[in-house]
Amino acid sequence: MTQQGLKGLFLVILLLASCSSPSDDGGSGGCGGSEAAISCLNVTSIVPTSLGIDTTNVDALRDQCRDPVSGAVTGPEPFGDHNAKVTLVNNKFPTSTSTDRAFDIMIIGYSVTYTLNQGGCPAAARGCPPLTGFTTGQSIVIPVGQTVTVTLPFVPLSVKNQYVQAGGELGIAAPSYSATYTFTAQPIGVNDTFTLQGSSQFTITDFNNCGT
Repeated sequence: MTQQGLKGLFLVILLLASCSSPSDDGGSGGCGGSEAAISCLNVTSIVPTSLGIDTTNVDALRDQCRDPVSGAVTGPEPFGDHNAKVTLVNNKFPTSTSTDRAFDIMIIGYSVTYTLNQGGCPAAARGCPPLTGFTTGQSIVIPVGQTVTVTLPFVPLSVKNQYVQAGGELGIAAPSYSATYTFTAQPIGVNDTFTLQGSSQFTITDFNNCGT
């Protein structure tokens, strides 16, 4: 490899290391490109949402709704996957000039992992089981200079069922977990991949969504 090529390779490695440091809001960025042409992707927000409402309260168990007067069952409560609105931003590397090339970036897959938050399981909780995450190959394109918000699974039904079957707390002593997304991304047209992360906390128990 020529001396010029070595300098270009060193510059890419240096820029990637600088751009991948975590931010202060639970997210992190990653960069990719070719020689001095670098684009950076950042997770800027993760907003849990369910049944059309932004909420970090995850309902683990479906209940039967009852008439408040007669007590008669009126039907099952609204229930489903708990999702999150994830915002991704594709910017040029901070030291790039207006003439430097930039890249559209494609998410080529992501995984979600769960951890019990600091403080552990509440003393009154009957259980705070470890939760098994998941991986998907979903593709998401973020054009250069653009912000894209996508709705992704946050705590899907399969994880809710796992929580209940493993003896998770369903009363008032609700435990708090964090869900962490790890995205694998690739600048379009470049044989290069990188990862970035973002996380958000949630509380899980048998919340009552009757009337929602």
